[in-house]
Amino acid sequence: EAVRRLKQGAPKAEKAGVILGLESWLSAEEHLEIIDRVGSPALQVYYDVANSTQMGYDIFREIRRLGKKYICEFHMKENGSLLGQGRIDFRKVREAIDEIGYSGWMQIEGAVPPGKGTFESYVANQKYLRGVFGAS
Repeated sequence: EAVRRLKQGAPKAEKAGVILGLESWLSAEEHLEIIDRVGSPALQVYYDVANSTQMGYDIFREIRRLGKKYICEFHMKENGSLLGQGRIDFRKVREAIDEIGYSGWMQIEGAVPPGKGTFESYVANQKYLRGVFGAS
């Protein structure tokens, strides 16, 4: 059903010059299968490092597998922890991102520890990411 609906929407996205970012709990291979079945350059992956880590995928291999061609954006997230204080090695994420030549957007999401405020957490998370990825 998802493929059918994406096939309907993809030509409209192509015509409008926009990208449909597919975020899910699927593996890189499953994302590529959907992209192949839809057959549109307007469909890419909005890669969520926390979802993929939680599913047990090798996120560093997956980032390299999908590459800049198929990743339109990243979710930088640690469910329940500040960035850099959870399970994800963001320095290795940066290595993978650098290797594929990605230079687009990264969104911070879901990196607020229990009992911490959203604003203070996002300030700390932004500072951490700027330390890992640079200010640009």
